Amino acid sequence: MSEAPGDAPKEDLSQCVLYEIVEENICKITLNRPHRRNAIMTPVMNEMLYDYLGKAQDDDDVKVVVLAGNGPDFCAGEDTTHVPAEALGLKKGERLGQSRRMRGMRKTYETLQDGFLWSDKVVIGACHGAVMGVGFSFALGCDLLIASTDARFARRQARMGFAAFDAQMPIAMLKLGMNRAMEVLMTGRTVTPEELKDWGVANSVVPPDELEAEAMRYARAIAALSTDGLMLGKRAVHQFLHGVGMAGFQNFASIGHPLFTNLVWRENEFNFLRERNVDGNKAAWKRLNKIFSDLGFD
Repeated sequence: MSEAPGDAPKEDLSQCVLYEIVEENICKITLNRPHRRNAIMTPVMNEMLYDYLGKAQDDDDVKVVVLAGNGPDFCAGEDTTHVPAEALGLKKGERLGQSRRMRGMRKTYETLQDGFLWSDKVVIGACHGAVMGVGFSFALGCDLLIASTDARFARRQARMGFAAFDAQMPIAMLKLGMNRAMEVLMTGRTVTPEELKDWGVANSVVPPDELEAEAMRYARAIAALSTDGLMLGKRAVHQFLHGVGMAGFQNFASIGHPLFTNLVWRENEFNFLRERNVDGNKAAWKRLNKIFSDLGFD
């Protein structure tokens, strides 16, 4: 039987994000849900990641954070066996108050914003395998990005109906370029690590068995710098991001999800949430992705 929303068995999420001081001045935060390809279970994993990123920022001995994923994938995106609104209390046949949606989405985006973009510590993403959905957001939010040759990046949720609206739209446009960002966000197509290297987004692309060592090479270089100088540098980056309006988008992003609930689907449009409820999560994604793969957007 296809897995339907709400059918997933309860699991122990207490170790789904790990925190470790791996060397002096270097912290490693690891997504640890490999049986689900490190898909983010909202809100538990968002909150754990937020707390650990905050812990690293509060530790004056930590200069740099390496973000990695256990298993064959960095992060396959959000766990779509339930949508964020369901984690906030949405039940079948009922409507969730928009205030709860907006508050819940604001808290979710705070993980991405405060933990990455507004972090006082340098964050290095070490990405391999699937880097999808929110995983791609994490990668774009990092100060430095190290990718393995088997990595594949995409924001598939555009195909669910979000189109170019994306919580990370401004940073995607800033880092990918406006037209490339629009293409990636609207089609949900896969971006290769070589493309990201050519676009100036990935700092280094290495074979999978060299990923950890390469991330640590960069981390050790950062750790060799002045603690005070690093934080001053990060605050300068923050000032630049404020100057280009990055902070202003956070409020709109928290409103976007409630607006999404008011979309009216035409008869010839693929309503993912409806199809998921009928056929299950995997079958709905397979049918939806086929529409785009048939057009050459894998």
